[in-house]
Amino acid sequence: MGIFFRCFKINMSRTKRFTKDEIDVLSKSPYVKNIRENRLSFTYDFRCILYDEWIKYPSVAQIRKVLTLHNFNCTMIGCDVINRLHRNFKRDGRPTGGKNKAFGIRYSLEEKYDNEFLNGSGIFMKSKNGIGFTSEFIDKVYKEYPKVSIESQLESYGLDPKRVGFQRIYNLKKLFDGKKTVKENISLNTINKYINHPYVKRCTSKHFVLNNSFYNQASRFKELPIDEILGIFEINGSDLPVGVHTRIKHKLNNWNVESLNITDEVDLYFKLRVQYNKIQALEKLSLMHFNRLRNNLPHYTFEQKKVLCMWIKELPHDRYDYSIQSILKKIGLSRSSYYSILSNDNYGMKDKQDEIDFQHIKKVMDYKGFKKGSRTIYMMLPGMCGVHFGRAKILRLMKKYGCVCTVRKERPELKTSKENLKNNRKPNLLKRRFRLARPNEILLTDVSYLKYSTNKTEYFSCIKDAVTGRIVNHVTSTANDLSLATDTIACLDSTENTLLHSDQGILYFNNEFQNKLKELGYEQSMSRRGNCWDNSSQESYFGHMKDECDFSKCSTPEDVKKMVDEYVYYYNYERPQWTRNKMTPVDYENYLNSMSEGEYSEYMEIEQEKYDKMMEKAGIKALKRAVELGAFTQEKLESWLK
Repeated sequence: MGIFFRCFKINMSRTKRFTKDEIDVLSKSPYVKNIRENRLSFTYDFRCILYDEWIKYPSVAQIRKVLTLHNFNCTMIGCDVINRLHRNFKRDGRPTGGKNKAFGIRYSLEEKYDNEFLNGSGIFMKSKNGIGFTSEFIDKVYKEYPKVSIESQLESYGLDPKRVGFQRIYNLKKLFDGKKTVKENISLNTINKYINHPYVKRCTSKHFVLNNSFYNQASRFKELPIDEILGIFEINGSDLPVGVHTRIKHKLNNWNVESLNITDEVDLYFKLRVQYNKIQALEKLSLMHFNRLRNNLPHYTFEQKKVLCMWIKELPHDRYDYSIQSILKKIGLSRSSYYSILSNDNYGMKDKQDEIDFQHIKKVMDYKGFKKGSRTIYMMLPGMCGVHFGRAKILRLMKKYGCVCTVRKERPELKTSKENLKNNRKPNLLKRRFRLARPNEILLTDVSYLKYSTNKTEYFSCIKDAVTGRIVNHVTSTANDLSLATDTIACLDSTENTLLHSDQGILYFNNEFQNKLKELGYEQSMSRRGNCWDNSSQESYFGHMKDECDFSKCSTPEDVKKMVDEYVYYYNYERPQWTRNKMTPVDYENYLNSMSEGEYSEYMEIEQEKYDKMMEKAGIKALKRAVELGAFTQEKLESWLK
């Protein structure tokens, strides 16, 4: 009969069906992802909230408590859903977003390490239940836990916590937190060492118990780590299992000091050593408390600072470690402030007034929710609050109370950029004389972006010979950073009287880039700001490459690099250019180098005539533009052209 009722109960829990009214109620909750007649699933974010609370006290009752806090009726949800959450948390750990999501995969679906591999890692050993952590690893992790997590310790050994298994890690956490009891295996050496210890009540192979006298004296040191507390009474914490540590610490935290009538006879030298250890521990505790005061002092009110100074005054002081001066130094309070607080009853009135004044500023800042700067606050204060503050005071109070407006605030990167513009800007030495030199005497450089695949970006930097049009070097990169520019000039040889021209990009203002050019012997030239025509030859190459290459076919940076390499070779060796005697850049360079001095002089005269005509047209165009803007009249323009 009992078996029948147990089976009936199980079947009822598994066949939980939500009614139409329950579905309507649950579907309105923002934490419910999906609700059907036979299934309820919560959102990923809410499951994470549940897990974070469950891990503190892993139980079904804790899940029920959290669900109730979020306005769920646990009776309506049913035991099956709650128990399933508990099982999943215990088995899989933190939620990963579901198996159909891109958040990850469950712990239980992760491929685990086999026992042979774990046994060879050095931190696992065979046990009755299969395989478990070695005592050495447990002791090491316990000393740094919880500051350093168990997962981080496993990763330091080259192990993936997910593949080690959540249950193993979870059980170890329970052991450290005192929520799991294990058999205490005390070694024979430890028994012989502590069996007659004055503070040890019982020491056997299965038990290690300290007497009430230990807990009475150790209770004042409970803020220290348990190993240090045991060390005060000459008990080596490394001799004891982790479970003993946890039990002693738990009992110490809940200990109420008792009055003991029986006094054990203790060796005098042992008592002196323990007393000395207590003094050392008390000094450490006092430093901890002073550091805590130092950290909290900026947040104290004026009344709290007054109470603190009165407390320091009433302390017994010696001439050395605990003089007033040394205490003030430890808590970070100046002597002048200390004596001012004690002697001046009006101390802090200015700060109190600042708090009152800041409330007016805060009222203006919060008005209608729009962001406001100091000028807007200055103008709105009289009308809204009936007070008038100067801008300097408004800025001071905003800074004092950490209320900085983000509207057009000062940007340090712009300041750095302006300083670079001022100090590292180079003149335009080229002045568009792209052809008026011999090959390799004028080099151009610039960076352009290449869009490929589904709106991905690769950056392309190159050096071009302005005279022949040959691409001297080229680099592609996923980042438009300094290394892109320095890698581009890395191939250049040392030279003299060679010009390297670029635009005013931030990369070319960098000290490292400019110093590298100086070492190589290059003279740097820059276009005028915002004038792309000063580097038009380089821009023309970028335009041709983007027109003639279909980068949309590329899917990876490697594909882009391969296409760029192929195009540069094609451009240098196979693609003729109309304005360079219908020759390729490499052929045109050989053609110019083969000229005699007389032939080259004639060539330069022709190029100079082209340059003069170009500059004349550009001048006329600029003058016409000036007339359109009203800077010149038509009469002045005509007289200028005459």
